[in-house]
Amino acid sequence: MAFREKMSGVWTKAIAAMVVCAAGSMAQAAIISYGNFSGADVDYIAVTESSGTDAVPLFDTPAIITNSLDFDPKSFVSYASNGTADVTDGQLNFDIVAHAGKGITNVTLNERGDYTLVETGTASTSVNAGAVVFVKITEINNIPLAGNQIISIPAVNATYHDALPGAEVSTPWKFPLGLHVNVAAALGPNQTATRVQVVLNNTLTSTSEASTLAFIAKKDFVVDTDVTVPEPAALGMLAIAGLALLRQRRVD
Repeated sequence: MAFREKMSGVWTKAIAAMVVCAAGSMAQAAIISYGNFSGADVDYIAVTESSGTDAVPLFDTPAIITNSLDFDPKSFVSYASNGTADVTDGQLNFDIVAHAGKGITNVTLNERGDYTLVETGTASTSVNAGAVVFVKITEINNIPLAGNQIISIPAVNATYHDALPGAEVSTPWKFPLGLHVNVAAALGPNQTATRVQVVLNNTLTSTSEASTLAFIAKKDFVVDTDVTVPEPAALGMLAIAGLALLRQRRVD
């Protein structure tokens, strides 16, 4: 009887532990929907945030400034000390839709923050920031694309790294050139992207040794969209190209 009671207690604790772990995993895997944001020439549609490592939000609610989506993260950080390591990963998903008479030419990501590395150590105490941007063209000349018509632009990525020796306290970091995706270069003559799908993945990591500390934070995160206004003479050609694309889609 004592053995059964003991095993019952063990299973109760195990189940409780699994429930706690599952709840934590669900919190980390949760998705926050920020909705839609209307800019001067483009709209950001269905902006969502998710993370596989931490509870969200990490980026926090964005603001629209002209054609830019501006995030000011307050808790997107990675911290390690006394031999530990940490990874913080966040993802943003959204579509960019051009207003009538406009076309999307470039999507650019700029971000910055600060970091700290202290005490005596080696390059094993470090901080890293990484980002990758995936863009797909899903509409050309206001004609939606489907299946193999959708154009996947090669991913663009950037990284930042620093490590001991050489202490740093509240030192700024950024990607000097940003991450630039040339949408227009993926299209042919008389073609203009009017809707694109964007996935942004962002990672901060920190590693430490005994008696050292590493900390890195993301403080500013901005997505810029450049647009073009087709010349009046080109509008007719765009319309013709759009009709040809529509016919091809119907044939496919």
